[in-house]
Amino acid sequence: MRKTKKISQTHSKLYFLILIIFPLVFGSCRLFDKDIRQDKHIVSFKHQMGRVADSLDTPAERINALKTILENIEADEDLITPRKKNKLLIEANFYLSNEYFNVKNYKKAIECTDIAIGLDTTDATGYYNRGSIYQSIGDDSLAMRDYTQAIRLNNNYADAYYNRGIIYEVGGECEKALEDYNRAIKEEPKNVADIYNNRGNIYLSMKDTSKALSDYSRVLEIDTANINAYTNRAEIYILRQEFDKALDDCNKGLILDPENIRLYYKRAAIYERKNEYDEAIADYEKVLDLDRHDLYKARIKTKESIRKLKTLARKR
Repeated sequence: MRKTKKISQTHSKLYFLILIIFPLVFGSCRLFDKDIRQDKHIVSFKHQMGRVADSLDTPAERINALKTILENIEADEDLITPRKKNKLLIEANFYLSNEYFNVKNYKKAIECTDIAIGLDTTDATGYYNRGSIYQSIGDDSLAMRDYTQAIRLNNNYADAYYNRGIIYEVGGECEKALEDYNRAIKEEPKNVADIYNNRGNIYLSMKDTSKALSDYSRVLEIDTANINAYTNRAEIYILRQEFDKALDDCNKGLILDPENIRLYYKRAAIYERKNEYDEAIADYEKVLDLDRHDLYKARIKTKESIRKLKTLARKR
C-alpha cells in the first residue's frame, strides 16, 4: 500500500508542476512570437526606407514615400518595444531630413532632426546631422553647439571633430582646429585624407612647411588622385624653391584634371621663376581661356604677367 501511495504522490507533484510550467511556457512562446513578428516588421520598414532612394526618381516622390513610412511605423501595433520603435522613427526622420536637405528645404530638414533628437537625446548622430545642416547654411554658432554636444555624447565621433575643426579654421582659431583635426585623425575615419589635407592647410598658414608637406604627402599616399593635395604640395615646394618638384606635382594634377585653373596658374608661376617664359605665357593664356568669368582685377593681373613675360622672352 505504501508503494502505491508514493506513486500517487509523485503523479500529484508532476501534475502540479505541469499546471505551473505550462502557462509559463505557453506565455513565453506567445511573447517569442510577438518579438519575431516585431522584428520582421522592423526589417521590412528598414528595407522600405533603403529602397526609396533606388526606386523613386524625384525628390517629391521620395519625400512622400518616407512620410508614408513614418505614418505606418507610428500606427504599427506590432512594434511593441518603445525603444525599437523609436530607433525606427529616428532612422526614418534622418532619411527624410536628407531628402529635404537635398532640395534645400533646410527648415524641414532641421525639423526632422529635431524630432529625431527628441526621440533620443542621448544619440550623438542627431546632433551631428543637425550641426551639418546649420554649417551648410552658414550658421556656424549653432553648428558648433551641436558638434560639441555630439562629441560629449560620443567622444570618438571623428566627423564631428572634423567639421568642428573646419569652423575653428574658418574662424582663425588655428590651435583649436589643429586639436580637432588631430583627434579626428586618431579615429582613422574614411575621410581621413580630407582631414590630413585640412591640417596641412593649417600648418601652411602657420608657416610650418615641414608639417604641411608631411600631411599633403600623407594624403597622396592614401589617395593618389587627390587634386587638392597636388596643388597644395606644389605650393610648399615653391616656397622652398624646389621648383622641379613643384612642377612635377602640377603636371600630375593636370593629367588628372586638365582644366584646373589653379594648377595652370601655379605652373605658370613656376615656369616664370625658372625663366621658361614661353611655357609660362602658354599657361597664363590657358588660365584666361578657361576662366572667362574670373574677376576683372585677376584677369588684368594675368594679362600684365603675359605682357611682361613676352617682353622678357624677346630679350633672350
